[in-house]
Amino acid sequence: MSADLVLQIFARAPKLGCVKTRLGREIGAAAALHWYRILVHRTLMTASTVPAQVQVWCPLEDDPFELEQIVDGLGMTFHQQCSGDLGRRMQFALQAGLEFGPSVLLIGADCPVWTPAALAAAGQALSVASMVLVPAEDGGYVGIGVRGSVPPVFEGVPWSSAAVTTQTRRLMTQAGVDWLELPTLWDVDRPDDLDRWLQAEPNLPRPIAG
Repeated sequence: MSADLVLQIFARAPKLGCVKTRLGREIGAAAALHWYRILVHRTLMTASTVPAQVQVWCPLEDDPFELEQIVDGLGMTFHQQCSGDLGRRMQFALQAGLEFGPSVLLIGADCPVWTPAALAAAGQALSVASMVLVPAEDGGYVGIGVRGSVPPVFEGVPWSSAAVTTQTRRLMTQAGVDWLELPTLWDVDRPDDLDRWLQAEPNLPRPIAG
């Protein structure tokens, strides 16, 4: 893999009540913010080890100042997502990324088990396939990559449901896409996910009670 890969991260500015809202409904907004800060910091630091052009994509309404502070000096660039649903925003970002390199891999900021090796494997997969998909255990996916062009695989997908990956596979088949599917990972959306993360990494700093 070379720096021809563009690695994109969809991340929100860490702001109370605006991140990990499903998790926040169960554990409180402040605790959800605490864990999101750790997630996004880890994701950005992991991405910084990959030989790629790293882009951080934030929603239009976000002020990326805090994210910029995390990656200060790491050479990442910041970009604004377009309006619309998740599919439209991903399609827009991937298409824009292809202006910077022949292959683009887009990931979220809430998967604590991304490693440099896993990201490298996804980038390498794009050297032999026109798309790569990294499923999540909850039926969504934690990474999607394209090479050369962006196929029509984002319309009609029931985002935030357990059918996301199934429908995406169907759309890739319909579009005649040659894709590779990498091992399934998991992300942190619900209290059970957080418990799993804490069991795997019991030394993570806990929120300050207040």
